[in-house]
Amino acid sequence: MLDEAIVTFLSERKAVKLKGVSDEEQISKINETFHPENWLLDAARRTGQLSLVSHPSKFTHPSAKTSSIISQSEYREDGFLRSGNANSELDVFGNAAAMDVYKFLSLILADGKTVLTHLEENTDLIQKQLKLASISFDELRNNFLAIKQDKSSKVRTSGQVKQVYFPVADDYHLLSVLTPSGLIFALKEKIQNIRFSEQTKLAREAEKNGAFNEQGFDELYNLTIMGFGGTKPQNISVLNNKFHGETYLLPCIPPQFKKRDVEPPHSDFFKNSIYPRLYKDSFQVFHRLLIAKHNNINIRDGRDNVIGFVMDKIIERSWQLRQLDAGWSEKTNLPIYQRIWLDDAFLEERGNSDEWLTRVIKELAHWFLDGYKKVIGKDAELLGDEELREIRTLIEENQDGLL
Repeated sequence: MLDEAIVTFLSERKAVKLKGVSDEEQISKINETFHPENWLLDAARRTGQLSLVSHPSKFTHPSAKTSSIISQSEYREDGFLRSGNANSELDVFGNAAAMDVYKFLSLILADGKTVLTHLEENTDLIQKQLKLASISFDELRNNFLAIKQDKSSKVRTSGQVKQVYFPVADDYHLLSVLTPSGLIFALKEKIQNIRFSEQTKLAREAEKNGAFNEQGFDELYNLTIMGFGGTKPQNISVLNNKFHGETYLLPCIPPQFKKRDVEPPHSDFFKNSIYPRLYKDSFQVFHRLLIAKHNNINIRDGRDNVIGFVMDKIIERSWQLRQLDAGWSEKTNLPIYQRIWLDDAFLEERGNSDEWLTRVIKELAHWFLDGYKKVIGKDAELLGDEELREIRTLIEENQDGLL
């Protein structure tokens, strides 16, 4: 009898395919496809389209193709944050259409082990679970384990990967520098927990109300966000997609730079600091995509990319204002939500409430639509509440830069 996790996995995927289908012949085909024997056989064949890695090359360049590296570093008390000294999960990249195979291999069975772990250990349990009439277990097992095998015949690097000459004795080694995606996203998960866990929210609320909280909370300052993959994080790796294509960089004692002269807004950030004409090229591209004859995924992704690009520039401007001396907004007539957002004198209020963030997101969405109309003029498409909600949703999904 199949493990409940496997039964649920297949049932849920079949239910998605059956949704809205009324043709009896089509229903029969879907039922046949998701019969355990048929699906497992097909999944085993597709496993070769995926690779488990600890250091994906696509974080440096999405077109980079290198050997599939799985670091086997051992733990040492050397004080370094590195592979082997910190636990993190492996990443996976390959054909997006085969990602359901990886999800299957990641299923946790009744004994607490994943399907992949059972296959690696060749347990009696997995032999019983995956016993098929049309293929031997050993062949099925080898096909699934191909996800951990390098598909290339020899180790290879790519000119699109960052490289560095490293001195060794009287010579140099040319090293290809890859990204430990498991570690960087383990770091993001830990930072997110520090900043936004339920305990942190309770502690912040207690501080706001002048109440005692035994646990308290930690604060991390000067975080930098790094993005990978744009609107298609799934093209980089599974972990990148899981964490929405963004991770954090911590400050590490940078050199002291002279502050740039930044003219602060005097009454309204959206009127005084960001002028629609500065983004004329972006709004023109957005307009051409709106009036395109086709409305496919590429067109929609293109519109999202334009919105994301403009928002990034606006966020960059807001961070320039945050570099001004705390309290600079006291000499202005900015509304309070903008002062909390832009002036580090309100750093505490910024962390204790998200009302200002909701207002900023709302105003950003309105500003984008108004800016589009001003730049394009009488030729502008009529955009309403539905488009406003879509833009606002896109900003909300990438709101980390506003915090």
